[in-house]
Amino acid sequence: MDIQPYLQKMVDRFANPGVQAALKGFTKTLQFKFTDTNEIWLIRAVDGKEATLAQEAVEKPDILVTVATDILAGVMDKKINGTTAYMQRKIQVKGAMEDLMKLQKLML
Repeated sequence: MDIQPYLQKMVDRFANPGVQAALKGFTKTLQFKFTDTNEIWLIRAVDGKEATLAQEAVEKPDILVTVATDILAGVMDKKINGTTAYMQRKIQVKGAMEDLMKLQKLML
């Protein structure tokens, strides 16, 4: 499965004024590690206003999301409940709780 369009959708949400307001001051690195494809993607967010997407890894991302491509796609397509997937450990996230709450705005 090509996960790039889903990640690009997250990046594109930074252009939304509502998202920008909610993420003001949010300058973080979000690393996505896909268990089924062994791909690693990085979203760099700057002040909640803009973000870039690259297929690269950093040593210490602010947020690390470990997930299978079909689970992330399902959550973003609203076919899978993100909270349920998290509780079932299908989505594993490492990072500050405050940052994780903001991450929901990008995924849901």
